[in-house]
Amino acid sequence: MAAVDKKTFKREPQTTEDAGSRGQQQKRQRVERQKAQPTGELKIDARKLWEVLRRGDLDAEVRKVKMKEMMDMLRGHIKEVTFKHDMSRVVQTCLKYGNDEQRSEIAAELNGSYVDLSRSQYGRYILMRILKYCPKFRDEVIKSFYGHVRKLVRHKEAAHVLEECFAVYANSKQKWNLVAEFYGREFAVFKSIDGPKSLDAVLATTPQKRETAMDSLKSTVTPLLEKGTVQYSIVHRALLDYIRFADPSERQQVIETMRELVVEILHTRDGAHAAMLCLLYGSVKDRKAMLKAFKPYLQRICCEEYGYAVLVEALDCIDDTVFVNKAVLQDVCGMMSELLADQYGRRIPLFVLGGRNPHYVGSDALQVLADNDKVKALTSKKDASVRRKELTAFVSDSMTEWAAANTTKAIFDPLPSQAVNEILLRAHGDKSAAWQRVLDLVRMDVAQLGADHVLISPIANRVVTNCILAEHSVPKSADSTLPALPESNPKFGSEVLDALVDSEQLVPAACAGAFPVRALLESPVTGERAKQLLRPHKSSIEAAMKEASKKRIFEAILNIL
Repeated sequence: MAAVDKKTFKREPQTTEDAGSRGQQQKRQRVERQKAQPTGELKIDARKLWEVLRRGDLDAEVRKVKMKEMMDMLRGHIKEVTFKHDMSRVVQTCLKYGNDEQRSEIAAELNGSYVDLSRSQYGRYILMRILKYCPKFRDEVIKSFYGHVRKLVRHKEAAHVLEECFAVYANSKQKWNLVAEFYGREFAVFKSIDGPKSLDAVLATTPQKRETAMDSLKSTVTPLLEKGTVQYSIVHRALLDYIRFADPSERQQVIETMRELVVEILHTRDGAHAAMLCLLYGSVKDRKAMLKAFKPYLQRICCEEYGYAVLVEALDCIDDTVFVNKAVLQDVCGMMSELLADQYGRRIPLFVLGGRNPHYVGSDALQVLADNDKVKALTSKKDASVRRKELTAFVSDSMTEWAAANTTKAIFDPLPSQAVNEILLRAHGDKSAAWQRVLDLVRMDVAQLGADHVLISPIANRVVTNCILAEHSVPKSADSTLPALPESNPKFGSEVLDALVDSEQLVPAACAGAFPVRALLESPVTGERAKQLLRPHKSSIEAAMKEASKKRIFEAILNIL
């Protein structure tokens, strides 16, 4: 037989009829293979019905009928078909659109297979639906994981279900029973009902278990760190406990391993707490590596419910303020408007100016900072007030520019008004532009604006009152490390009184019951002059008090006069 020349040989083109017949033939063969399976006919019929049931525009009454047909078809076979990708979607749709009785029937039939479902690429979605739509079976799902937690947390599919259980559905006792398995086999086997709910409580009553718990924690945490799978909140709890209770040398090893991964654990309370401890106990090299890892995600971290506290810890414990400025504060200054408009983002610049003020820093973060002070006394060499003064100098220009551009509106807004207050009192440099905006508002007609006047508004008048008080006394603060107010500050009270006199608004403001007027009368700087100006109008103030619904502020003003 002659050899075929490969270069000249040409395959005849395939006709449309051949392609169509071949495709149809393959389809028939696939259907025949499916029918040959034990549940083949069931799967084919269920998928046809599912195409109707999954439609979002299906009438409610029609859906009820179709759901009954589907349940009659699947009853007794759910466990057999649920691990296949196409049937997994069918069961998910049944859980989504079924009634409570139908959902419970599916969950009950799958009971005993929850761990296997969590490990299945397609079955885990069914288990997530059971957790969402079948509250009566949540306890059963969570209990089924007892004894398997250490293996499940390392499993690609099961870890997602375990995280959903731990972070969303488990109560405090169930959370403890899940995470306790990281502390040793004893906790995996024996689940206490009324026992301790934290490692602190365990070690307080049985301190001899510390070494065993730390060894077990290390054997669990180390592989997770090496794989970089630290995004789950149950892992964050384990990391936090290990960093808190490990020996200094072992703690340092973990911090060195995870310093590039810290940015991935900031979105939970335990993760943020663990990150704060990493910054506290870490070496200079560790701290710099962590802050560099934060840099690409800085705005997101600032605006996270828990992430901001990690940056607060960095500002509170790192002595090298020049590096902190380059790594954090320069970017903070570049997005000042966005941060000061955010519920959590504003806490970073306000912490620099106002310190550990409970109005700016959450109670959880304040507690961690207070607990860390003993360690910080050993690791930090720079005086806290000096550090604060240096940090304030870095952000002042940006914050005063923001205040000059936004004070007219921000002073009436609850959150931004706090920023205006701190900037006027504590920022360094020239604040005359921002302060002038306040004085312009003070000069406006009180009778015309009423409750919208800066001296009458319950939000704005606090800023003006605090400035008047700051002219003659140090503002009260929960943070003893705050430096003294800048000597270059304007003469707040005197200038407010001058503005009121020039605009002839002092008496209308007193007759409107303005709190800043009381502050002017009580001030040793402006008190005598304000009394002389208002005493001739005492009768007008008394008449205004009779018509007012709230009389205490009028009584206070009249008592001073």
